[in-house]
Amino acid sequence: MLYFLFLYQIESGELLYEKEFQTDIDSHMDLFGSFFSALKLFVSKMVNDGVKDLQTIGLGKLMASVIRILEANIDLVIIAEKDDKKEIQKLSSKLKSIVLNYKEIFLASAVKAEDFEKFDKEINNIILSHRKILDPNVLIEKQKDFLKSIWDQRGKISDQLREERKDLENERTIIINKLLTENNVLEKLTLCKLILEISDKLEDEQFFLEYQKKAKIIAKEINDQKIRLKYYLTRAKESLKVALETFGEMTLREGDFKEVYSNLYSFSSKLKNFASVEVYEKYYHLASKLINRKEISSEEFSLVVYEINYMDENIESYFEPLP
Repeated sequence: MLYFLFLYQIESGELLYEKEFQTDIDSHMDLFGSFFSALKLFVSKMVNDGVKDLQTIGLGKLMASVIRILEANIDLVIIAEKDDKKEIQKLSSKLKSIVLNYKEIFLASAVKAEDFEKFDKEINNIILSHRKILDPNVLIEKQKDFLKSIWDQRGKISDQLREERKDLENERTIIINKLLTENNVLEKLTLCKLILEISDKLEDEQFFLEYQKKAKIIAKEINDQKIRLKYYLTRAKESLKVALETFGEMTLREGDFKEVYSNLYSFSSKLKNFASVEVYEKYYHLASKLINRKEISSEEFSLVVYEINYMDENIESYFEPLP
């Protein structure tokens, strides 16, 4: 016996379409209302909470079959009797095909009434072709048994959700502790975003607002430091060019590289907040060799000058680890 069909939007959990298939329900709605309300609430909660790897769940003598249709951003939910499981499985694939044929009406911001009428008509035609699951029955007599099953299942799901919430809170605590000791501003921003995602799932407004503010501050800091990095890199390359053009009769090692050193050292210091240890230490050591050039060979010093001269002007390229 087929009783209900629901379509929910995956992301929001919003109920987009519902259909009942037993005439007894309408005629006895005053008696049946509590069960129907509980059923809709249960299915909505089940889908909205994103219970994973769920295809069929028992509701006493009923079952709820959930088919996720990612292409249309739809969860298709069928409520039927367990005895009709095989017939419902056959029907599910056909219903899924119809949903996919009309996926535009579910993905669109505005739904045209005529499109929905065509969709509803096709649903009816498919259901009528499976008359074995439309035989008359008195659902009213079973509602107490079904209602008890629904609340039992909701209790199980609530226990699972409590565990998931606890896991999320523990995960957030670990990330917060990591954020307190992190110096890399790019990583700090990533951690803040993770905290925001978890706080959103937990519906924790206080944490969300607090770390949203922190994320904005870090994003501004990143932008400011990128500007400084670009400035010091440009100055280092320009001062190197001047040094190479003006050393005259002096050898390369006798040239004046103090300004090159100062800007390259500042560049490496700022880079420490963005890049791995290997990356920023590379440029710190290049700067040091400019000052301590008497301690290295002429060939090595020439390589130092060459590396500085051909440093990548794209700041973002220094944020990746060395190959």
